[in-house]
Amino acid sequence: MGHGRYLIGPDGLRVDVIVLDDAQLTLARNWCPRARKGQELYLVTRHGALLAYCADIEELTEVAGDLSRLHGPAAGEDVG
Repeated sequence: MGHGRYLIGPDGLRVDVIVLDDAQLTLARNWCPRARKGQELYLVTRHGALLAYCADIEELTEVAGDLSRLHGPAAGEDVG
């Protein structure tokens, strides 16, 4: 992903905070019909495979589960 702002979790889970551009907008609208260009969303992947775009913490919790299990990457650690 390489967006710079992300958390990782168990079993290859990764949550990136992204700002939607034209290329991501169409795909993001499958999960968030009211998504708009320039909006920040959570992009959730597992081992690099897209799980969801989430517009808020409640949606993120539904997809990722217990958010307390997410953490910042250790030096040199990366998933997806």
